Amino acid sequence: MRMALFLVGLLTWPVPPRVEIRDSEVWLVRDGRESQLTHDGKSKLQAELSPTQNRIAYYEECTEAEHCAPTVIVLDLEGHRITSFQPRYQTVPTPEPCASILSIAWVGDNVISAVCHGNPSMSEYIEVDLSTGQTIRDLVGYNFTVSANGKEVAHVGAIRHFSPPYDKSEYLQIDHTTVYPLPKGMSPFEQKGMLPERAEVVHKKGLIYEGIHEFMSRMYWSPDAQRIALVDCVHDWQTAPNSQLEGDGKEFNHRCSLVVVSKNGEAAPFPLNDLSTEDLRKVSMSWASAHELSIETDGLTKTFAVP
Repeated sequence: MRMALFLVGLLTWPVPPRVEIRDSEVWLVRDGRESQLTHDGKSKLQAELSPTQNRIAYYEECTEAEHCAPTVIVLDLEGHRITSFQPRYQTVPTPEPCASILSIAWVGDNVISAVCHGNPSMSEYIEVDLSTGQTIRDLVGYNFTVSANGKEVAHVGAIRHFSPPYDKSEYLQIDHTTVYPLPKGMSPFEQKGMLPERAEVVHKKGLIYEGIHEFMSRMYWSPDAQRIALVDCVHDWQTAPNSQLEGDGKEFNHRCSLVVVSKNGEAAPFPLNDLSTEDLRKVSMSWASAHELSIETDGLTKTFAVP
């Protein structure tokens, strides 16, 4: 009897609504029924439910033929437009609409983030408060990852486009603060702007540049929002003698680690030299607790105790 009641409970358990884009229109699936919420034929990408599941945000791709600026639009579950806004680049003297939106997300129930494309080495992360229409957070870089509590954003800092390999060493920021890698004895420090001066972690010795960092995975915040885990591969670079091209040379001394970075800049590395570069690019991670982390790639799982 108990089992029968349990199965009935499962069958009657409410299924949360979901939204999707079909043929450039927003559709809502709720209580087993499907309804088309938009009918304007404009190119759309990515529809997202708000955390309280009572609003939908999506963005118009705004193709060249449509002659418009990419726009984020918010609907209620009946398809009525509540508000809309055009994310604006904040790193130019006069803020202007983003030329291309890469993704959007709800950050809390009244704030939406948009990632705007800048160039292959830099994007801009913009948060907008729906109640005021004001930009409340603006970051430059890529791989933006919001903490579990929604209060901070980890990301790779901006890298100069078209720069030589030894000038593309990646660095981790939390909002505007650089936390990793840092020279020995240096504490986290704030860096704002399009291309801020970076910490000197790459060292030149003749034709060799030592200590170039490349992050191979997404970033994963710990449940308590105090640490960030990522896979960091470090290599050296030898420039070609007598070459007139900055990019001429070869990479060597490649070594990789799982690195857990605290907000105070402390880093705990766990070597991963038994995994191939291809495996490392596929790594996914999960935190069992604030002090236990697992990585998985191609069916292989490793668990680490984090200090």
